[in-house]
Amino acid sequence: MSTKHQTWGWMLAVDFFFAGMGGAMLVIASVIDLFIAPNQVSLLGNIVGPLCMCVGCGFLILELGRPFQAWRVFMNPKAILTFGAWMMTIAIISGFVYASFAINHSLIFWREWDFLRQLLAVVNIITGLVVATYPGVLLGRHKGRPFWVGPGIMGLFLLSSVVTGLALHFLCAMILPIENSVLSSLPKLIAALLLLQGLLWAGYLWIKATGTTAAETTSAQRWINGDLAKGFKISFILIGTLVPMIIVLIPVSIFQGIAALLVLFGGVMMRMQTVTSGKDRTFLPGELQYRSRLPQGDEKFLKKAWM
Repeated sequence: MSTKHQTWGWMLAVDFFFAGMGGAMLVIASVIDLFIAPNQVSLLGNIVGPLCMCVGCGFLILELGRPFQAWRVFMNPKAILTFGAWMMTIAIISGFVYASFAINHSLIFWREWDFLRQLLAVVNIITGLVVATYPGVLLGRHKGRPFWVGPGIMGLFLLSSVVTGLALHFLCAMILPIENSVLSSLPKLIAALLLLQGLLWAGYLWIKATGTTAAETTSAQRWINGDLAKGFKISFILIGTLVPMIIVLIPVSIFQGIAALLVLFGGVMMRMQTVTSGKDRTFLPGELQYRSRLPQGDEKFLKKAWM
């Protein structure tokens, strides 16, 4: 029987990547503006942040299907998906308006309204944190998915969003630099967060493999020595974490740019593998027996009847 309606695909992983990274970019720019130094973030970075969330929304709509009915996601106030959709919408609008303050043009008549800029920065921090954390919250609530369940996945996704957001801000500052930008001091912070990311993932897998249910242990073993181990150890840990953690500290632009790109690659791979792990699930009593007795060849009819 077809299982597409039971699992999520690569487009959701891409949505998680772009949305989380974009939300973190809003938070980073706004924190720098409010608490460190105003107007010290590249205009390109400020625009790319909400643009990334728009890309994420596009992939989410495609993954959920029925794009012309996507508006329905905003209509259920009790659903966590509705809450996330509204937060992302507010973050996108606030982010683009906030970015406009760096554009020196007569049409931007609000450019001198510092109070509005600071208010938008606060909105960006709140909504950006929600958007950056939301994918982990969404996954952690799935009690039937042993690798996802629990608050740990939320922290891992938030940390990855911050690291990838810093890396993309750094790349934007290299492409469209501004004078005396505080972003030039980001390499050490990126390296420190990459080290923390590696340690937290090691701890997460250790907890899943040793101190939880049998289903969680089995799911974690796929990352340690199973079919997901190669992708995790090589693509995410080695290429996406350890290598950029080292070369980002080399004070040469080309090396730091490559390190930032590798961080983004690692962020994508982590989400791809995490979404793939959702195929492991805890079945209800008798569910497998029920599925084994369903007629073969009528999957499309049954799927249409259930939806």
